[in-house]
Amino acid sequence: MKILLFDDHRIFGESLSKLLEDWDEISICRYVSNETEFWNILSVDEWDIVLLDVNLREQSKSSGIDLIETIYSKKPKIKVVMLSSYDMPVYRQEALKKGAVSYIDKSASADELVKKLTAISKGHKSTTPPLLDPLTDREAEIIKAIGTGKTKHEIAQELYISERTLYNHIQSIYDKLGAKNAIEAYNKAIALGYITPLI
Repeated sequence: MKILLFDDHRIFGESLSKLLEDWDEISICRYVSNETEFWNILSVDEWDIVLLDVNLREQSKSSGIDLIETIYSKKPKIKVVMLSSYDMPVYRQEALKKGAVSYIDKSASADELVKKLTAISKGHKSTTPPLLDPLTDREAEIIKAIGTGKTKHEIAQELYISERTLYNHIQSIYDKLGAKNAIEAYNKAIALGYITPLI
């Protein structure tokens, strides 16, 4: 199995590459840390799997998710696997929609990672958790209102819904964003582009 790894964190990428090459199942794991090198290496050799970091802000104008469709246009038979510390339903959903075959958290053990990559290379289906829907317009409206500091009672009145309905919306927002509280949900909604920060 030949793997091309693109991650903008050099220490992590180099360490993971060496670790993976110690496994019999992997003949080579080539690590690259910038987008120009990635496209060059991708084009000159045949790879079974591209292991791609979600966040490439240090070395690319694009996110790893943004690169998926271009990778498939150049190498239709390759399998793209996302590797990320951002285990968020919205990121996972977007990656799988664009064609990634799996979305693996960086907290996975080396043994777990190799087993998943081996299964993927053999054509087995991904064990990635099921997708969750993105935030609805109503949910985005609610999380934006929460960011203004309004009480749940005030928000419910403004939106002409019951507080119970509002509570259900808020729980849905937390689930979709992987948030534990309103502040975390608000910050994640901004990061994902659902709402703009208050000035």
